[in-house]
Amino acid sequence: MQKYRADESTLQSDGAVVWSARWMGGLSLARINNCRWESLAGEPRITVYVTGEPDTFFSQPAVCSYKGRRVNGYITGDDSGLVFRHTYF
Repeated sequence: MQKYRADESTLQSDGAVVWSARWMGGLSLARINNCRWESLAGEPRITVYVTGEPDTFFSQPAVCSYKGRRVNGYITGDDSGLVFRHTYF
């Protein structure tokens, strides 16, 4: 599922590891390990992969695998850092 390479990592305050690809223009988000899934009860931790360019200023399309299923969604920010929210389409 990973589309972009992951060159550098940083640690968020909630324990998630944010991986970025180093390009000529700077760093681009590639994946997040141990990411919070905000829109699911219990907020499980998952690995989320970026699937494309940001579609708005506040979100970036992403995908994860949960219980053997591929789940589409987006990565956005909240008070504690970056989180994943799933979509129904």
